[in-house]
Amino acid sequence: MVANARGLSASKLTALVESQVQGRILWVFGEPVVNVLQLNLALDAQQSSLAG
Repeated sequence: MVANARGLSASKLTALVESQVQGRILWVFGEPVVNVLQLNLALDAQQSSLAG
């Protein structure tokens, strides 16, 4: 749904999401997470580069 709303292919969206994954603290503690703010900024930049 996000790919359709943003006008991106699913593979491009998947690559952007994977680029925003932040790993565990000291490679042991916690789980990998996605920084949603950074992902939204990357999506906005991607969308503006497609438009202009």
